[in-house]
Amino acid sequence: MANSHARRPLPLVIGLLAASLALPGCKGGGDVEQVAGPDKLYSAAAQDLRANNFRAAIQKLESLESHYPFTNAAKQGQLDLMFAYYRNKEAEAAIDQADQFMRENPTHPRVDYAHYIQGLVYFDSGADWLAGLFHADTRKRPPHEARKSLQAFQVLLQRYPKSPYAADARQRAVFLRNRLADYELAVAEYYVKREAYVAAVNRARSVIENYDGSPAALKALGIMSEGYRQLGLDDLAKVADSVYETNRNMPDIVGPAAASAGLSAGQTGGAQSTGGAYTRAGRWEARAGLVYGNSSTTDFKGGTQVDVDSGVGFVGGAEYHFTDHLSAGASLSYDSKDYTADAATDTPGETVQIKGSMDTTSLMVNGTYNFMAGRFTPLITGGVGWTWVDTNIVNAPPDVGCWWNPWYGYICTSSPNTKTTSGLAYELGVGMRYEFNNFLAADGIYKMKWVGFDNANGTPSFDGFQMNLGWKF
Repeated sequence: MANSHARRPLPLVIGLLAASLALPGCKGGGDVEQVAGPDKLYSAAAQDLRANNFRAAIQKLESLESHYPFTNAAKQGQLDLMFAYYRNKEAEAAIDQADQFMRENPTHPRVDYAHYIQGLVYFDSGADWLAGLFHADTRKRPPHEARKSLQAFQVLLQRYPKSPYAADARQRAVFLRNRLADYELAVAEYYVKREAYVAAVNRARSVIENYDGSPAALKALGIMSEGYRQLGLDDLAKVADSVYETNRNMPDIVGPAAASAGLSAGQTGGAQSTGGAYTRAGRWEARAGLVYGNSSTTDFKGGTQVDVDSGVGFVGGAEYHFTDHLSAGASLSYDSKDYTADAATDTPGETVQIKGSMDTTSLMVNGTYNFMAGRFTPLITGGVGWTWVDTNIVNAPPDVGCWWNPWYGYICTSSPNTKTTSGLAYELGVGMRYEFNNFLAADGIYKMKWVGFDNANGTPSFDGFQMNLGWKF
């Protein structure tokens, strides 16, 4: 009996074991990557990377790493994953992924790329788009991220001098070295203004000793000369002057143009080279602008004709860039224009002239295609939505509402009932877009809009120009 009783749960144990083994495959009906093999999953992620769809690539590469961690595809996927994190503006995740890869694969032939990505992430983290937009002096800001970026690039150059990323890393290292020297020089100049000449001389000496060859080193010699003179050390001041005269014609290692060209955002990738300083893919964009509407004439059934003057309105909205070329979003626009209407009466052939202003509001869903991925590109756009028009013509007694105010007692207000109309709207436009930097952009678009008003003869059309500013995040 004891043996029979001990064997009785065996089918249940086997069933539970089989169910537990089957559980990883039951994550959800929509998890397509769950059933795909490592090579197929990596190919799908690589296709997303080529399309600049970094969010989708990250999901597939994370699934690849968690389900097939010991495959060759997973190793390559780790490299592509850190690149996808970097391009998707997930700085901490990119750094953690690079650290993990270097820790787990110290002898991997592509470990140099992990150091390179780490340097790029810190490099871009130190960039301030607002400072660039308003031409602020960034020398006075402590360059914490620049130090980390320089360290990553120096490790790459020292350990892997023949790496394909060494040339770009070397240029960035020079730029960062000059950036650090400029900060030390700014501190020395501050001490001079405060007449703390001992501290100024020490800072200037630090620039010369640690950043010899940088443009700031020559200026540091001038500060040392001035500091020594203020301290009464004329002999040392003459030595500084002599060294200054000897090196005054020393060329800059990186001039202003070379320092800024291509050094604001990396153009590299794990499996391929994508992106650049003006990337749009995988980012949201908030937009605001002005709309200029040309004058128009609309004929309605029964003989009524409405002439609308030109005017300026406002538009705002947001869109998502699926790739550097394709985006979609929504916008809300408003304008108020004067109009003159010849309204038909009940007497045949008789009209009454009405003048006033009409308020127009449109809610549109738009799609845009940018022909080029660079800084300057032509574009086409189209949208569909709904348009509301308030003629401000009173057509009913006003609505009156009252409420109790604890300080003033009963307060009553009235709002007029006016003639309104609305209709389905659709629009097409062509224009040009310009990227000021990796965050700020502007575009100008000529648009034609059609609105299906009731009782109109045909579908009235309206054209105008739209100027927008966009902020990408």
